[in-house]
Amino acid sequence: MKAFIDTNVLIYWVDDSARADVVEQLLVQECVISVQVLNEFANVLRKKRAMALPDVETLCTTLIDTCEVLDLSVRTHQTALRLMARYNFSVYDANIVAAAALSDCALLYTEDMQEGLNLKVPGLASASSLVIRNPFRV
Repeated sequence: MKAFIDTNVLIYWVDDSARADVVEQLLVQECVISVQVLNEFANVLRKKRAMALPDVETLCTTLIDTCEVLDLSVRTHQTALRLMARYNFSVYDANIVAAAALSDCALLYTEDMQEGLNLKVPGLASASSLVIRNPFRV
């Protein structure tokens, strides 16, 4: 089962914590991220964690090699706008949800949205739904 991993979850991957172990477990499954996630990940590591650029590049390359990476597209943007109207998401959260749905993911791992929310994505032919999960909740 494919799962999309949001930036706020991936950030823990660089910590020495139990949450880093959870992220490691997610990354060995069939996981998906988007270019938006890569950009946000790199930005947080550089700006908030003051990580050296070569280390950021190494981590991003590992993610690219490990995960399916969805490019940003007009279709993602248009789907995100419909999600904003339907669920009142911010543009950034809507783009994460849109990317997950367009990648046919069953799960979206994030800390930022409502745990257990079962989303029907407007405009997609697939009848499947996307469920939001916080991977750190027990």
